Amino acid sequence: MALFGLFGKKDNKPAPAEKKAPADTSAAGARAPVTPVAKPDPAAPVRAQRRDPAVANATAKKIDAIESEMSSEFSATRLQAGHTRPGPSAEAQLASKAAQASNLHTRPGPQHSFESTLPSIGMSTEFLLGPQGKNTDIVIIGTEAAQVIEEAAILYASNQGAMTEQVLRAAIDGNMMGEQVSKAWLMLFDLYQFTGRQRDFDALSIDYASLFETSPPSWRSNDEQAAPAPDKQGVAGAGAVPSVAFVGKLDGNIIRLLERVQKLAETSPTLRLEFARVLEVDPIGCGLLLRILKRLQATERDLVLVGARELAEKIRKILQVGRRDETEAPWLLLLEILRLLNAEREFEEASIDYCVTFEVSPPAFQAPRNKVTTAEAGAENPAALTYVLPAIIEGKTEQLISGVAAFANSHDPALVDCARLQRIDFNAAGELLSSLAPIVAEGRVIEFIEVNHLVAALFDVIGLKDIARIVVRKG
Repeated sequence: MALFGLFGKKDNKPAPAEKKAPADTSAAGARAPVTPVAKPDPAAPVRAQRRDPAVANATAKKIDAIESEMSSEFSATRLQAGHTRPGPSAEAQLASKAAQASNLHTRPGPQHSFESTLPSIGMSTEFLLGPQGKNTDIVIIGTEAAQVIEEAAILYASNQGAMTEQVLRAAIDGNMMGEQVSKAWLMLFDLYQFTGRQRDFDALSIDYASLFETSPPSWRSNDEQAAPAPDKQGVAGAGAVPSVAFVGKLDGNIIRLLERVQKLAETSPTLRLEFARVLEVDPIGCGLLLRILKRLQATERDLVLVGARELAEKIRKILQVGRRDETEAPWLLLLEILRLLNAEREFEEASIDYCVTFEVSPPAFQAPRNKVTTAEAGAENPAALTYVLPAIIEGKTEQLISGVAAFANSHDPALVDCARLQRIDFNAAGELLSSLAPIVAEGRVIEFIEVNHLVAALFDVIGLKDIARIVVRKG
């Protein structure tokens, strides 16, 4: 391309201005326009159009310094949903909630007409938790319906099935549930399912269909309740693609995510990188991501890119043809993404803009040597690994909780399969929250999928829903 040769030579004279031909706007060659810069004043000094070398060097050194931390500890920077937060860290806030959950002790909130079915212990779980529940209080507040749901969830977690049924039945028969009446019915369905009471389940189904005018949940046999997983618990899935999701702003704080990418690349020939939830980019983040993409290509890793085109558009928004910013990294990252997408025509058009801006020859287009596939924003990872929980979690749970935490540390998003899970006791749920809070505070995503309604209510009580996504089972 002749134009590149013109800018390959640098001297003290400005390059002759050339009028660019209009870009092809056909469907095959359409691209988002790069914002044009106003034509410079010919009388202005040439150096006014050039970037300060000292600033460029400082930016490059800053990228080097951040990247050098990839193998060190990151105690000073904590991420939550891709952003740092001033004041108390997100990890500290979540850890505080975890400490509360591990020693839950409830007391009556505002007076309501609802009468607890536990007259000997009132609204307190001291009876359930023992002496260790005396130190920290957490108040059950809200409507009568909310109190019923919370009390039923805590009773069930403590293996008090008969009292759980009594609470739910009294609330349903007394028309106290308001908008949450459906939730109470579904919790009762789960209770009958897990205790093997099919006759009661069927009788409840008739009443449910009559009241809600919709199909009730279906009774599931033991085989239908079992998930395709190891006998008790553990990692399930074959041919899984480890995934790392970038969220929020693509800046210097992505270093933790890049460190995870690097670690996963040591053991997996294929990586899935998700950019669909990136909201904005800055030059430092672009430089860091560019380096890791180059490194992955050099080590012959296959890539699955989610939202790569959306990321390219975010980068275009911070570029102007002819304006020399403190670093070329955003331009080079845009070119690298277009190259990985094998979009040669778009690559060449962006190369001309880069060449006009920096008066240097751009990188040559080379089709990716390794397999690079793309997925639309919101597309699921079909081969994602899941961590399958057992049917009952109680007693000594240290090994299980450690396993879930280790899994969440090495997967993003981390999918925890609760299809087999029938009940988790209160202390174990608190320990689960405590172990996952620091991981989520680092910006990672955890999802509990196929959760039954009784366990989902408990997760609401302890605050697990505040740090992880809870997907309740349908039907």
